[in-house]
Amino acid sequence: MPHTFQFKKLFFVFALCLFLFPFPAGTFAAPAANTTNTNASSSNKTTWTWISSDSKYGKYYAPSRIYIVSKKGSIPVCIDAWIKTSYTGAGAAETVPAMGLEKQISDPLKLSYSLAHVRINPQGRTLEYLQEIFYDKAGNVLADNIYKSPHVKEINSQAFDENFYDAIVDDVFHKGETEHAKASDRWLSLWRIVGPQTTSSGSADTTTIRKRGNDLIVWIWAEERDNTGGTVKEIKFYKEVFNLVTYNYKIVEMSVWTPSNGWQKSLNLDGQYLPIIPDSTQDIACHVLQRYAAENNSWVCRYQLDDLPEVPAAIAKPKPPATTPKPAPQKTVSAPLPAPKQKSVNKAISAPLPSVAENTKETLGSQYKPYYSFTENNTNSAVRHLL
Repeated sequence: MPHTFQFKKLFFVFALCLFLFPFPAGTFAAPAANTTNTNASSSNKTTWTWISSDSKYGKYYAPSRIYIVSKKGSIPVCIDAWIKTSYTGAGAAETVPAMGLEKQISDPLKLSYSLAHVRINPQGRTLEYLQEIFYDKAGNVLADNIYKSPHVKEINSQAFDENFYDAIVDDVFHKGETEHAKASDRWLSLWRIVGPQTTSSGSADTTTIRKRGNDLIVWIWAEERDNTGGTVKEIKFYKEVFNLVTYNYKIVEMSVWTPSNGWQKSLNLDGQYLPIIPDSTQDIACHVLQRYAAENNSWVCRYQLDDLPEVPAAIAKPKPPATTPKPAPQKTVSAPLPAPKQKSVNKAISAPLPSVAENTKETLGSQYKPYYSFTENNTNSAVRHLL
């Protein structure tokens, strides 16, 4: 009996302590699921950094998910990263059919965001999608695509993925890709030919200019306008390679726009070097680009390789967990002249960056004027003027 009384007394004291000093909530609960959000603060959660957004898409990347797969010497040549894209209703409606996801995502309005595992080669300015996972607002997987033969996309002003590429490469090299893409002198004026009825001009996208051996590689925007009203009659956007030793050139990729046909990809390019004809537009462009390269050597030669074998440098990292992103701030962009509708199994094309076609010679933003301009008289003979 005394033992029973003593037990009751102890139980009463224990119950009183529980009432006055309860255990913290969750002391005996199961571990919480590891969720990820844009404002994550703990070290085991992925932080997504906002890059840009418009009326259709929000773009993010994860600095902690960038790692170097291989190097040549001390220079990274293969970079893996994870990126995130959030979709508005208009962006989802554009993406689902453009990527052939109708069977997996019957209702585009369910698409909220996607995560993608991408691989970058900075020397070639290329980005390829290795895997893409599409989610609804609750974080449920709508489609999970692993690409066995990824489509390699070269990054230029018309690429949807330009912002992703710039952010990731800047995180590794800190050379100012993002800053250069937004700079007022991004476009370098090459030539301007004024004829009796039309004016043609060409400008180089200096974010794409790079030197590889004796070759100078660049993307060029050339257009022809009607002198009465300035209506654009034709645009050519092409990748050109100049060999500075043999003084030859080749065009390896081109898209052409006309009012009647829109953008069409040129399929008759043989990729062969041709001699540069004296005083031709290629001759003028090559002179201007040579001067730009001489005055901006560190930019043109960025990420150049030394003659050392490729060395694996990958550090395994876990895939990021599914996440419901914080809605991206929306920014409305004005529609420029139509951009090339690049076909891709990986990403729908959104509104491009402002095109050169909206600019004049004086507003191209370049401090480098072309060496020559041409004025054709009524007999159609060309008179060259040194500026």
